[in-house]
Amino acid sequence: MLTAIIHHIKAGIFGRSARIFSFTAIVALMITTDLQAAADALSNNHDDGMAITLIIALMISLTVGAALIIGLVFWGRKQDHIGEMMLFCMKFLLRSDDVAERCASARALGESRDDGALLVLVDIIADEEEPEEVHKAAREALHQMSELSRKHLDVFAELEMNIELQDTEGIINTVIERFEQGNKKYAQSAYTIGRHYIRLGHFVEAREWLTKADIRNRKFNLYGDRIDYWIGICNRNLLAEADASYDAADYYQAKEHYAVLDHGLNDEEKRQCAIYLRTTCVYCKLKDYINADQALLQALENNHQTDYALELVPLLRQLLNPADDRQGKLNEVETKLDTLSSDIMLKIKKTFVGPADPIPTGSATPVGQELSS
Repeated sequence: MLTAIIHHIKAGIFGRSARIFSFTAIVALMITTDLQAAADALSNNHDDGMAITLIIALMISLTVGAALIIGLVFWGRKQDHIGEMMLFCMKFLLRSDDVAERCASARALGESRDDGALLVLVDIIADEEEPEEVHKAAREALHQMSELSRKHLDVFAELEMNIELQDTEGIINTVIERFEQGNKKYAQSAYTIGRHYIRLGHFVEAREWLTKADIRNRKFNLYGDRIDYWIGICNRNLLAEADASYDAADYYQAKEHYAVLDHGLNDEEKRQCAIYLRTTCVYCKLKDYINADQALLQALENNHQTDYALELVPLLRQLLNPADDRQGKLNEVETKLDTLSSDIMLKIKKTFVGPADPIPTGSATPVGQELSS
């Protein structure tokens, strides 16, 4: 089946220019011949033949126009079919468990001039966890693509140099500059940028680009569950960075990390890692009791480790509405709250967000079934 798909792609790509040239030449020949005939008719029939000549010219124009429309319709359908086959090969390369199939898919993509295929190959080449056979096939395919396509000659040169030098930032800059500036944007470009930011350890930027990829991916679902997986990896690392800042007593940095993390999590993920309770503890450490109280209210409303959250309520109330405002008494309450915050953080830091399982390698739905449905 994959062999047939590769044949379709090659036939479509290499036969396309020849068919367009032949069709254009035939139409041009028809128009030239008919115009010559019309000119001869005009020269031989100055009066009576004028109307007939005009009618003939009109019929010729209609015929040529109809032929052009029909030809363009069939040509458009052929391009749609080639596009589907390209998508099929990209899915095989990204999601198949069979190394031989993945290598064959990579080589087929090397026969194309498709920007999306180029970006998929770049990401595969940069992934150190890919099998060596797939790496080699993807590299050869990218090199072959550079020889076939003149559209992005300088892009190929930049990417191949950056890949050779393992210049991750260079790859990111090239992809952003060349594939993220026009009106047409690709899921593949956003995904590739996001994956490279992960390799740099820049998880905020990575999550931002992967979120864009997720939105663009909804039309064709090229990546399956992979985008969600990598967004989860970003969230897990961001949470670890925030907790590390808390452990280092860098509470302002921890507060910023938790705020960034909060904006990228859904309600279930927020509950899973008790993000509002974590934020409450940070505010307690900063002695910002008004914001601590607001964060605690959110934790209680959203069931973020409610038992632990309730332990903080009486101490915060005593500080915000003190019945005994003697400084010694307030200091005692602050000390208790500080200690309790540390104890609670020690317990809830055992929770996390993001995937515990390795990246999904296959597709729940067979790739061929996805395209046929």
